[in-house]
Amino acid sequence: MKKQTILHGAAYVLLVVGGVAVSTFLLSAAYDAGVRSGQPSAAVPVKAARSVSAVSSRASSAPKIPSSAVSAVQTAGQGIQEHDLVLVGPDHPLPSWYQPDLTEVSGVKMDKSVVQPFTAMRTDASANNISLWISSAYRDDALQSSLFEREVEEYTKTCPTYSDAVSAAEKSVAKPGCSEHATGLAVDLNGVEDNFDTTPASLWLQNHAQDYGFILRYPKDKQDITKIKYEPWHYRYVGVEAAKAMKQSGQCLEEYEASKTQSSR
Repeated sequence: MKKQTILHGAAYVLLVVGGVAVSTFLLSAAYDAGVRSGQPSAAVPVKAARSVSAVSSRASSAPKIPSSAVSAVQTAGQGIQEHDLVLVGPDHPLPSWYQPDLTEVSGVKMDKSVVQPFTAMRTDASANNISLWISSAYRDDALQSSLFEREVEEYTKTCPTYSDAVSAAEKSVAKPGCSEHATGLAVDLNGVEDNFDTTPASLWLQNHAQDYGFILRYPKDKQDITKIKYEPWHYRYVGVEAAKAMKQSGQCLEEYEASKTQSSR
């Protein structure tokens, strides 16, 4: 009888200890999931590319963002399947669900959702003596592959290894499947010049683009987040509501989608 009581007591202790271990594990996992957040900030210098067929130049340097902030941005866009907010970049290949609805306008192809907003923006800019024209819009994988290979070749002239050349080229020209131009929602403007940000057209866009649903996609102070060098000529359609929200908050698309994803949890 005494032996049976001891066995029962030992089983009870094991049950309690096991329950505590399981509870601790679950609490720990819940805590870990709850603290995955960050507030990305500044940028990193990268080599600049001028245009579809042009050579590269150097971008200005800026401090890196904390590593704790990067993980939140890397998961940005997961679960967001809104057409105008599709996230595409070095860490975010074009998702399989996305299909551009292309049309040809003024010799370039773009998504149909962009035509009316861009036309209105260009018309209103012209009324203010500002000329806007599209140098590049939609690109298929074949063209993007050709541009990327050309950029890699350019970097092999200055980089110590081919791998370094590829890494450097990715900052200027996206690999096929990772370019925003494949969405049909992005436009390169006015000749794709590095000094475009010093022009009246750029100043007008900085003040008004959001009113038509466009954002400066690759800002100078977000290069560590976007993984793309500063491109003052590259604008992206995201819709008026999102564009105005990003302009007001100072967020890039990665940060905006990260904040949307976190707020929906």
